[in-house]
Amino acid sequence: MNTKQQPPSFCPVTRRSFLKTGAVVTVGLASLSLPARAQANKNSKLRLFQIGVGGIGSLQRSGLKGHPMIEWAGFCDVDSREISKIKSEHPNAWTFSDYREAFATKVADFDAVIVDVPDFHHAPAMMWALKHHKHIYGQKPLVHQLSELKMIRDGLKARPGVVTQMGNQRSCNRGRMIAVEILRKNQLGRPVEAYVWTGGVSRGHYFADPWSSYTPAQPVPEYMNWDLWRGPLTSEMPYSEDLAPRRWRAFWETGGGQLADWGCHLLDLLYFAYDLPSPEAVLTHTPKPSNAGHSTHNQSTLTYAGGGKFAREKFVVYYNDDALLPSFAALGLPPIKPGANHTMVVCEEGTLLLQADGLPLIFRKGKEVEDEPMPTVAPRNHWKDWADNCLGDHKPLWTPFDIGSRITEPALLAVKATRYPGVELRWDAANYRFTNSDEANKNLLSRTYREGFAPPAVV
Repeated sequence: MNTKQQPPSFCPVTRRSFLKTGAVVTVGLASLSLPARAQANKNSKLRLFQIGVGGIGSLQRSGLKGHPMIEWAGFCDVDSREISKIKSEHPNAWTFSDYREAFATKVADFDAVIVDVPDFHHAPAMMWALKHHKHIYGQKPLVHQLSELKMIRDGLKARPGVVTQMGNQRSCNRGRMIAVEILRKNQLGRPVEAYVWTGGVSRGHYFADPWSSYTPAQPVPEYMNWDLWRGPLTSEMPYSEDLAPRRWRAFWETGGGQLADWGCHLLDLLYFAYDLPSPEAVLTHTPKPSNAGHSTHNQSTLTYAGGGKFAREKFVVYYNDDALLPSFAALGLPPIKPGANHTMVVCEEGTLLLQADGLPLIFRKGKEVEDEPMPTVAPRNHWKDWADNCLGDHKPLWTPFDIGSRITEPALLAVKATRYPGVELRWDAANYRFTNSDEANKNLLSRTYREGFAPPAVV
């Protein structure tokens, strides 16, 4: 593979050769209702197109394994090794290295899209899917830029029949569903405040060290199409193993650090239980601003409108990384030290503590309660429930994009505020801007997309 090739010259969907060879037919078919598309499909199965095959992509395929009514129509990856592997497993599926080509030439051959690519690719890929009326399973955090929240929400309004699911699969764990019910029915009284924390950040499988600079450029492997990996980025980002295939999370231009990576797995509890609005303000303290690499030891305060179902006029969420715990003594709790990735909700009559994958611990009057009644919850299957809904069923879904975008919002705000340590930014959610900082509006809201890679308009 020649990794030094220039970006593809075509503009997907609008390129002349595609218009001449059936754009009207394929786009028309893609816009049909699901029953009509099912009739057009010989076996009436849900035909899936996966963008991003390796890493987390294998988890989605595993979650859907055994579903009798799905088939894998096609795959896309910029790593030719992943394409070779998936082709051996699914020999009848078509493959691409550029997902735009699939939308340009195969749009009638699939019904739903699974987006398993780095954060900065999420919005462009998902907007192409929305443009063509495709159901979507999208990874978390849902988008990478605050402006992309509006893109997705406006796209959903234009495509009300599309079934969506964000990839916070932990939401279907029994313990999290139980915790939601305890909080939703105010079993511990009205909520007072919440504390949420992730683990630390250091060089490892998924992260480079905090405040890392880009490493010097390394030779691009033959199996990697680096130009397509860069996609919408305008910067000439050097290839290195610190970016691909997994440590991109550690860098400002490509990922969201620990706060964005875990936010949708930890903050979701509060949105499911209390139907939170958008935050009114964000304040992040960190030793020094993030640079090319994300910062750590971040302590964020997210302020929400309270009153009514809340115990105070403001509902405040303290969201930290680096396992920065609150004072249990100050909260009247016993001296325990939980590990990383917890959500703690302090209520009028007790406190709920939930590890990301565990069962809730309940505290009343400063002591852990051993016999707290636990609500009964029906089992859910995060992946197969989404597929069933795409096929016309009406099962409840935990995280369709309307709430997935709302859960992503505070995580992005906490991350973006690391560029302005100690500055409280007032967030105007209706207009997607900060009311007290033109500088933050200029630097934090959006990105410039490389020509040919911008998210398409959905009308």
